[in-house]
Amino acid sequence: MLPGSALAEIFEQEIDSLTQLQSILQQEYDALVNADIDAIESLSARKNAALTLQAKLTQARQGMVRDAALSDTPEGLQQLITQSQDSEALALAYRKLTELAALCHESNRINGRLIVQKQRQANEALDILRRTDSAAPTYSSQGKTASTGPGGRTLGKA
Repeated sequence: MLPGSALAEIFEQEIDSLTQLQSILQQEYDALVNADIDAIESLSARKNAALTLQAKLTQARQGMVRDAALSDTPEGLQQLITQSQDSEALALAYRKLTELAALCHESNRINGRLIVQKQRQANEALDILRRTDSAAPTYSSQGKTASTGPGGRTLGKA
């Protein structure tokens, strides 16, 4: 197989892999918003499998660049693309691949932020239920902040 053809095949596989990963990340976001624990667990396993596949494909692509005696850098990959017969199609596929990778990265970052927010909310609710947050200000019936003492109830904070 010609290097350009093999590279096109790897790009196609990576694009498919990242497209699936983006779909999983969107489903994960929906599950996080809806607090669907079963879906989150299932999607986490699927996401890990997709990431493992993507890592293998990336290693294969990097191996092709090294096999062509080029540096294993984005510049080396660009040289390999340029030297290939179908350089325009490869360049287009590589652009699509990098755009999908950036989209997946952003989606994963958003999901991570949502997880941190949900963890913070859960911890605050637990603090209220355990009354470990008893010194936190709450609003009194006069609309002013008032700290509750150790015997006070802070359920109004929720």
